[in-house]
Amino acid sequence: MQTIQLDIEDHKVETFLTLIENLKEGMIHNLTVSKKTPVDTQMQSYLDSPQFQKDKAMLQQRVADIDSGKTICMPWEEGLKELDSFIDSVS
Repeated sequence: MQTIQLDIEDHKVETFLTLIENLKEGMIHNLTVSKKTPVDTQMQSYLDSPQFQKDKAMLQQRVADIDSGKTICMPWEEGLKELDSFIDSVS
């Protein structure tokens, strides 16, 4: 089974839904109509930006450094203790 996502102009949704309803029964198993939210639009804008490509490359490099042993990860609790110690030293 495959999923298809379409962007349809608001004033044409009813026409599209009429077409879908007339398709052979059993052909479509799930139909969901949703509007894009501002968050969706902002996310897509970010995903299309050069900044996303930079961030993606940086993250991929960091993961590769961890996988290769070049970078060693500190356990979460140990990191929190060091952060608390640092905050105490500057307070």
